[in-house]
Amino acid sequence: MDIKIIGAGPAGLSVAYYAKKRNLPFQVFESSDRVGGICKTEIIDQFKYDLGAHRFHDKDEKVTESIKELLGEKLKKVNAPSKIYYREKMVNFPLELSNIFQIFSYPQIVKVFIENIFNHIKVNKIPKNFRELAYQTYGKTLSNLFLINYTEKLWGEDSNNLDPSISGDRLKNLNLEAVITSTFKNGSMDAKHLDGSFYYPQDGFGDIFEAIKNFIGVKHIEFNSKIIGIIHDGRKIKNIDLFNKDTLDIDHLFCTLPLNILINILYPSPPKEIIDIVNQIQFRSLRLCVFTLDQMIFSENASIYFPDSKFPFSRIYEPKNRSKAMAPIGKTCIVIEVPCNSDDSIYQLSEYEFIKHIKSILINNNIIDSNNIINSTTKKIEYAYPILSIGLKDNINKVLSYLDQFKNFHLIGRSAQFKYLHTHDLFKYANNQVEQIFN
Repeated sequence: MDIKIIGAGPAGLSVAYYAKKRNLPFQVFESSDRVGGICKTEIIDQFKYDLGAHRFHDKDEKVTESIKELLGEKLKKVNAPSKIYYREKMVNFPLELSNIFQIFSYPQIVKVFIENIFNHIKVNKIPKNFRELAYQTYGKTLSNLFLINYTEKLWGEDSNNLDPSISGDRLKNLNLEAVITSTFKNGSMDAKHLDGSFYYPQDGFGDIFEAIKNFIGVKHIEFNSKIIGIIHDGRKIKNIDLFNKDTLDIDHLFCTLPLNILINILYPSPPKEIIDIVNQIQFRSLRLCVFTLDQMIFSENASIYFPDSKFPFSRIYEPKNRSKAMAPIGKTCIVIEVPCNSDDSIYQLSEYEFIKHIKSILINNNIIDSNNIINSTTKKIEYAYPILSIGLKDNINKVLSYLDQFKNFHLIGRSAQFKYLHTHDLFKYANNQVEQIFN
């Protein structure tokens, strides 16, 4: 049962990893010359940084064991808290009771507690959108200050139009009652909700996928191989067409391509309704600005979130706080993450103008000292997040139902499944899918 895999990012390589573990024949086709997708670790001078504030959370015992098996002692347990930048102050994330008393006036504190007491005693309905979910979790006052603005900046949509599922499980059982309880238990909040407790590879998140490449063998990866056609007979996927290469027969095909690209290279073409749906779906892009700094440390945090709309960026992360090996001794670097659409003006800026724009904001708000800047660079990331809008789920399900007719075809990954998935989710799903083929 030969397995073909489109894409050598986290999703595709997770399938390859479990196929190799079960001695199933497989081949990976990657359009670029490197593995890792949007989880690569890049280098500027002697500094390393990831294409995103990636972390590996211990949420599935079997998956965690797989990553430990791959990396051995290079996989480190990290405890680096995250903060919210609020009115030039750092507020803990998740919120702590002390933060509420420090940053709010007495009337605001009373309002926060009344809202949350009311939430506790009333019967909450299933939230229809992210705003309702946030209000039920933290109350209106806290949500409007921290969650709503940040979420709308990240996704580029009004929170009334965003599906509750975009939160993943970050807000699950995480409310003011949990915050208060953890305060009186010496801060012992359940670790699965802590943004700052995670695993991280010594030399960057991309090392997970470099390790998989070494484990499966580079002979199983066809680099610079762009898929231009997926041919079916209405029941099964029969062949794939590669640009400037031969057509290949298919037993099983795993696809990580964005759903809109995938549908538009299927042949024969899907029904017009399906094509119309995927041509309307949207993905959020990211633009990163990286500054290397001649200073020991920028902060003590893994990430700093910026909900205020006056900042175009959503967060700053410091690779050195994930692993000391990410920067030379006595120096550090920061990565500024700007969510945008590919047709936004900030996305279209030249590298020079983009760096200049972000630098001026950081300096004018006393976030960095211009004298400490050594070097800078920027990266663009398309298809970073699927925009999960209200009302879209039913249409996406129509597309997925259409693809389900091909019994040897499997979708995996954020862009292909149109879900906000994390690394541990991808590995768990890949293991289950390969297990089904194996059996």
